[in-house]
Amino acid sequence: MRHRVAGNRINMPEPRRRAAFRNLIDGLFIWERIRTTEARAKAVRGEAESLIATAVRGHNDAWEHLKSVVNDDYLAEQVLALARKARFTMAESIPTNEDRAAQGKYPLSDEARKLKQDRLSALQKEAMDLFKDRETAEQALKAAREAMAIELHARRTILKHLPHETTVKKIFEQFVPRYAGRNGGYTRISKLGRRQGDGAEMVLLELV
Repeated sequence: MRHRVAGNRINMPEPRRRAAFRNLIDGLFIWERIRTTEARAKAVRGEAESLIATAVRGHNDAWEHLKSVVNDDYLAEQVLALARKARFTMAESIPTNEDRAAQGKYPLSDEARKLKQDRLSALQKEAMDLFKDRETAEQALKAAREAMAIELHARRTILKHLPHETTVKKIFEQFVPRYAGRNGGYTRISKLGRRQGDGAEMVLLELV
């Protein structure tokens, strides 16, 4: 019986095949088109589209979670950008040197304490300017951090299949907005003719 042998093996041992597939998919996302054989294009096409779908789904789930707390699109975007600047709460304050010593941390100089306090106060003021209410701002910040965690999980899932973190960043920054309203069909294959020598069918695999 043929258990656990699904997929196109393209006549390669598993470690070499996995490395070849990772590099092909990475090249497709970097250059948005690659020239390869038809067999390899068909072998990696499904996984490439699955990774884009994972990114789109992760982004949409994160956005829906945030919108369940912050209804306004503009406010949701602003509080998400604020949460990405730093992790803080509305009730947070800079601990004293005695508290830091109890936590096993080094003491702060007066200048360093003032810099930290000024930065924290500025972030809290920015949150208050958005929501006018401390409790509402706290809830929005919490939802934004949870949304970031949802998207981060999707990023880490995709990174398991790709060799470079910069490629994952490009997927979320460029491909997610492009394909947000598209349900699949992110790639196409165009035939280029046969290769001289072995006569392999060559194709152009590209993102639509």
